[in-house]
Amino acid sequence: MQETFAHRQQEFTQKQSEAQSRYNRFAILRLGWFLLAALAVYLLFKQNETNIGLGVGVAGLIGFLVLLKMHQRIGRERDRFRWLAHLNADEAARLERRFSRPETGQEFVEPEHPYAADLDVFGNHSLFRLLNRTHTHEGHRKLAAYLLYAAPEAEIVLRQAAATELRPQLDWRQDFEALAYLSPAVGQSTKTLKIWAKTPTEEPVPAYLSLLRWLLPSLTLVLIGIWLNGQMPGWGVTTALLIHAFVLSQVAKQAKEISEQTYEISQSLRTYRDLLKHLAALPVEAAILRRLHRRLETDKTTAADAIGQLGRLVENLNFRRNPYFFLFVGLISLWDLHYLSALERWKRRFGPHLADWLDVVAEWEALNSLAGFAYAHPAYATPTVQEDGLRLAFTQARHPLLRPDRGVPNSLQLEGNGRTILITGSNMSGKSTFLRTVATNTVLALCGAVVAAERFACSPVQLFTSMRTQDSLEESTSSFYAELKRLKALIERTRQTSGIPVLYFLDEILKGTNSADRHRGARALIMQLHGTTASGFVSTHDVELGDLAETHPFIENYSFHSDVVDGQLHFDYTLQPGVCRSFNATQLMRSIGIEMGPET
Repeated sequence: MQETFAHRQQEFTQKQSEAQSRYNRFAILRLGWFLLAALAVYLLFKQNETNIGLGVGVAGLIGFLVLLKMHQRIGRERDRFRWLAHLNADEAARLERRFSRPETGQEFVEPEHPYAADLDVFGNHSLFRLLNRTHTHEGHRKLAAYLLYAAPEAEIVLRQAAATELRPQLDWRQDFEALAYLSPAVGQSTKTLKIWAKTPTEEPVPAYLSLLRWLLPSLTLVLIGIWLNGQMPGWGVTTALLIHAFVLSQVAKQAKEISEQTYEISQSLRTYRDLLKHLAALPVEAAILRRLHRRLETDKTTAADAIGQLGRLVENLNFRRNPYFFLFVGLISLWDLHYLSALERWKRRFGPHLADWLDVVAEWEALNSLAGFAYAHPAYATPTVQEDGLRLAFTQARHPLLRPDRGVPNSLQLEGNGRTILITGSNMSGKSTFLRTVATNTVLALCGAVVAAERFACSPVQLFTSMRTQDSLEESTSSFYAELKRLKALIERTRQTSGIPVLYFLDEILKGTNSADRHRGARALIMQLHGTTASGFVSTHDVELGDLAETHPFIENYSFHSDVVDGQLHFDYTLQPGVCRSFNATQLMRSIGIEMGPET
């Protein structure tokens, strides 16, 4: 994959350079055209060829505008190649688990979420940054929801099928992303725009004003013409403009509110139009993609054209924010009235659909993220997710936030309700990483993504973790009490009647108390969880807990070990059956200079 992305980056960088050269040549051509046209008009007027001079001036202006349009098109093409090169550089960096995009998903953090904080779902080095190929605000939110809330089995299968179909469409997918990159404003929230679209206008433009918006400007232009010919005093025009100002004052508040609601997002509406056109043009077979296509179907006008029309309307309305435009054009033409009326008509026809169209773009972006992640990791497995009781089985699983060539793979199987897998091992041997490996891959599986394993199968579960409990000075909470609160949340979750079993991951259980209380508490919790539909993993230094497996067959023991080789600790990070009864704390303390003295 590295070679693929590196080659594409080089290819698009070259195309960007070529487009930049064309862009520079057109800049010189535009300037030359302007100077020649201006010179020709000057010479013709100097020779009293006024009519010819006006004709040349008009032709020169039209030619300049055509060149300007072509220049802008070349600039847009150049920028697209630049972003495509950037995208491939970003993909190559992700393979090294280096993330250049600024979005961390931190704004979607839920403090009491059952697993997000423990599994690095959001943050600088997170699942969100690993998967994220979204660019709109709604796309970020949709992908965050994928990671925060496990989908039902049927939805997972649909997402997998969609990602599988989109996976080989590398050019299409990266073009989709590059279109979004062309407008940075596309990442802004569309909340105010959606509120405007779905809220009935409290003060619609009165019918009589709709008539006046054509009549008054026509009459005023006639008066201006008469005044310019010296056939009428200036007060007549002034009076007409005062009437215009009074008419506009009737809708000024409404125009200002709509302008404020749409100004920020107006710059990105054309990008939304381009994104909708791009995704609507792709032939699809996957059920979820066909469903998304159907949500874009409207009578006569496509969703892309409707969004583009809205973009033009709000962009033109917002010309009013320029005082010179308002004075010389807006006041005379009753500009606000024309565009408020047009926006009302748009809202009545398309307003109820706007939020759904934006959600379609967000869903495509989230699915594109799953497809891009799968394409970049061809060795990762598409998990099997089936509702056949609590089941979790995986082969050669690695932590997805580690580079694919890093980490030691492990395999395991857990099946049935009320079961507990105890993980013992020495310090730094890999217990916590193993728990996070299994839990993080389960998050990926339940959102429809591929997983870092050769094979992976699980049932729909409620994932719950207790790994990074910390004290809180603000809440006067010790780390031990914080862990108790997490365990209480786990117990309450097992009592819910959703019918979906809980899969839990408890790291260094009850580590904040003495060994006797820790043993009794951990034993009691495991026994209590056995009586529920919950199953899971518990890591601990308490080897006596492992003895429970001799009399309680629902408990299984696995462990990680370390060895001392030539005075140095060696870890193989390989999961083994049984309890680990050798520990390395003394060796680790000696390695940092603590003089332990002889054992007694």
